[in-house]
Amino acid sequence: MSIHPELTYLPTNNEADPEAYTNYVAQRALEYRASRDAKALLAAEDAAQFSIPVPIRLDHFLATPDDETAYRVDRLLPIGGRAMLAAQYKAGKTTFVGNLIRSLVDGHAFLDEFHTAPVHDVVLIDNELDERTVRRWMRAQGIQNENRVRVVPIRGKVGTLDLLNETIRAQWAEQLRGADIIILDCLRPVLDALGLDENHDAGRFLVAFDALVSEAGAQEAVLVHHMGHSGERSRGDSRILDWPDATWKLVREATEDPSSPRYFSAFGRDVDHPETALCYDDATRRLTLGTGSRKEAGASEALVDVLELLDKNPAGLSGRAIKDSLKGTDRTRAQVEAAIKLGRERREIFCQQGPRNSTIHVRNHPPKAAQEGSEAGKPS
Repeated sequence: MSIHPELTYLPTNNEADPEAYTNYVAQRALEYRASRDAKALLAAEDAAQFSIPVPIRLDHFLATPDDETAYRVDRLLPIGGRAMLAAQYKAGKTTFVGNLIRSLVDGHAFLDEFHTAPVHDVVLIDNELDERTVRRWMRAQGIQNENRVRVVPIRGKVGTLDLLNETIRAQWAEQLRGADIIILDCLRPVLDALGLDENHDAGRFLVAFDALVSEAGAQEAVLVHHMGHSGERSRGDSRILDWPDATWKLVREATEDPSSPRYFSAFGRDVDHPETALCYDDATRRLTLGTGSRKEAGASEALVDVLELLDKNPAGLSGRAIKDSLKGTDRTRAQVEAAIKLGRERREIFCQQGPRNSTIHVRNHPPKAAQEGSEAGKPS
């Protein structure tokens, strides 16, 4: 049976021309076989480039000694882990990342609090800032081991980070070979450039990013992502929440005020650090861990109002009376409750039983002798 290559249409009446129809079917079958064989050949070539992981018996697996250092950043980032920095708008994430890099390569305690196991090669992929801004801000960090940091500014070229394309990802892996830790700042522009939906497709990119980290030979990775405007969690689908071993949160006390105090917290696998204030040195762009959370700060501010109110009512007031008296001010009932509790802990407020088993809060002034001693110590 001969096949007519020029026959590229289905005869309108195969009964009228059965030979043409048979040749057409044979041609189509040949094309399908060629397509199937081509796919099998490509799959075989791809498989040859990968080695399938070999199962390890548990007794052998547990016999392997653990690394002496369990954390890259003590209590915040486990060795071999992934961290997601979820930051509010204008919360200072770029400055935060700069401080992290300085600690990683110079060996300083991160935020002057968390011991850091230093590395020899950090790669920063930045897609938000102009190169000149990155240069100026990194220079301000005063990093000593500058040769241990590689910077890849890709603003305006974000589409080049198409890690879903295996060929492109292999090129990136080759460029980043030797990195100990890879930092990507930040996720959303990449998703936009690749046409991926933040609410449905983020997981596809995270899988590819994990592959890049592995193929480049890096141990850890940090991915920066924005929080939603209406909440304090990473935007997008649940895969963004599931992906990291540790989630770091960077928030402002007042979301509408970029200059308001910042707070840092972390949680995850073997990671649990409560929200704590950050102190910032504008000259060096350095961050250090301070004290207190937003809740504690609000309680401290509200305590001033509570104490003033109790000074005006020396016989004392019930908790409800204190809250009612401060209604209409900037203080919420929750802040007033926290302030009363804080005042009792500091022994600036003491409680006594009132009528009908009520609790009366009374201002606890320091002893007169202590006041006089304090006055005596003041300069004249």
